[in-house]
Amino acid sequence: MFKLDRTSATPLYRQLYAQAKERILSGALPPGTRLPPERTLARRLGVNRTTVVNAYRELAAEGLVEGRVGHGTVVLGPPEPRGADAVRPMPWAGPTEAEEPLVADINAIIRRPGAISFAHGEMSPELYPAEAVAHLMQQVLQDPAALGYGPIAGLMPLRQAIADAMGVTADQVLILAGSQIALYLISRVLLQPGDTVLVEMPSYINTLGIFDSAGVRVVPVPVDQHGLVVDGLDELMLRYQPKLLFTLPTFHNPLGVTLTPERRRRLIQLAARHQVGIVEDDPYGPLHFTGQPVPTLKSLDPGGYVIYISSASKAVSPALRLAWIIAAPPVVERIARARGSLDFRAALLNQRVMEAFLREGLLAEHLGRLRPALKERRDLMLEALQRYMPDGVSWYVPEGGYHIWCRLPRPLTARRLLTEAGREGVAFVPGDFYGAGQMARRGLRLNFSYPRPEEIGPGIARLARAVERLLREEAADGGEEASISGPVV
Repeated sequence: MFKLDRTSATPLYRQLYAQAKERILSGALPPGTRLPPERTLARRLGVNRTTVVNAYRELAAEGLVEGRVGHGTVVLGPPEPRGADAVRPMPWAGPTEAEEPLVADINAIIRRPGAISFAHGEMSPELYPAEAVAHLMQQVLQDPAALGYGPIAGLMPLRQAIADAMGVTADQVLILAGSQIALYLISRVLLQPGDTVLVEMPSYINTLGIFDSAGVRVVPVPVDQHGLVVDGLDELMLRYQPKLLFTLPTFHNPLGVTLTPERRRRLIQLAARHQVGIVEDDPYGPLHFTGQPVPTLKSLDPGGYVIYISSASKAVSPALRLAWIIAAPPVVERIARARGSLDFRAALLNQRVMEAFLREGLLAEHLGRLRPALKERRDLMLEALQRYMPDGVSWYVPEGGYHIWCRLPRPLTARRLLTEAGREGVAFVPGDFYGAGQMARRGLRLNFSYPRPEEIGPGIARLARAVERLLREEAADGGEEASISGPVV
């Protein structure tokens, strides 16, 4: 956000003040923006807190910012113009947040020359089926109608192809422009403000944001190396009377773990007993490394309690912007009616390409190449973790998907490690980005699908050096040592 030149004769606080002032006057920091807390910004810039305090005081003295109880330091904007012909700018409503410090820190690391990113949530570009998609795009465009509107519930041949693959009927399939839109619509159609939803914790961060925006109460359910913890779920359902339970049971994001068959059966039984709907998010299901796909919750659900969401984003390409809901026909109908006010319908061109991708058997060919490539990257990361990580670091071994979840020994935290890892030019996502709790604070999600194979070993070696430095600091300060290392699954 700000860059300080320690070789300059200008005091650091004046540099910070000048940069913030310029951004306020230019509109880059509009009125209502909350500046980072003094301690947070000082830590990010590597300066004394007094430096930030003095810069904020200078800005406040000029009427550019003010401190507000419970809100921190808030941008007021440039002084109002004076004179008869002065034009006041439109006061667009609503305070805005400066870029989330964690995201800013990760992006700053990734942009450095030679940086290695384990933070992405996507595949390396060479793994996408670019040639096949280009061929199908040209083929589909022979019909100009492909550039028009399609049915609001989705292209029927594509719905039928998905239904055939899932063992359901086409009227149970709804095509949408992304999984987040699917979850957003579910939250608006099936929930009311004040309703309760049970959500795995940690969980995909955008899931939490969608439920929060819907005004529902989120009750966390723990996840361990065997997936969502079903023990105690009966009591939670009795106590909170939830409308829905959200789970990512196969190659969980961020943990990478998979719900066991026994837990899957028990979860379906509990949903039926308490009349609770289950939202099953399954973006990684096709990306299994063991040869056999994991049965979905939907396939184990005779009573129609499961609303299944999947997409083309992780297994094919996020650029297609295609997702689908599989649910009981009344649910599909309600969501289809509601979507008109949001995204109208998914792009027909992309739907036709995806339908041809399935019809011509190209998805099976693509997955036949993709799974071994992802498994190779996973194995390279596991080997590097075993080779380089010091005692005290542990990790889960995923059987598919994109990610490996590591845990640091106490008292290290992933946020502290990110700062140290940034000096080594390596990025990852700290676990508390996905939820609260000790597991999240000491956890880090490492993506193996994005870096090139030759980057994985060196990247883990850099990360291990950062961990070792922090452990030495703790030892010098008399901190505790951990004794568990290596994989935990």
